[in-house]
Amino acid sequence: MLVPSKFTRLEESTIFKAAKILRGRPDSESVLDLYYRTRSVFQDTSEFLHAVDALYVLGMLEVDEQGQVNYA
Repeated sequence: MLVPSKFTRLEESTIFKAAKILRGRPDSESVLDLYYRTRSVFQDTSEFLHAVDALYVLGMLEVDEQGQVNYA
């Protein structure tokens, strides 16, 4: 996961990009729909998954057994 530092600009950090997931979100969507909605923000799927993981740990979203993302 990229964090802002002397060498990594804030705009390139995972935390900054994770905030883009929370913008314009519906109440619930599938993980695949979430990826398609935000894929232009991330360089690859691993960066996307790091952002989703960070939001999960922070309690900002949950993923249920059917793969639906529910936002807090």
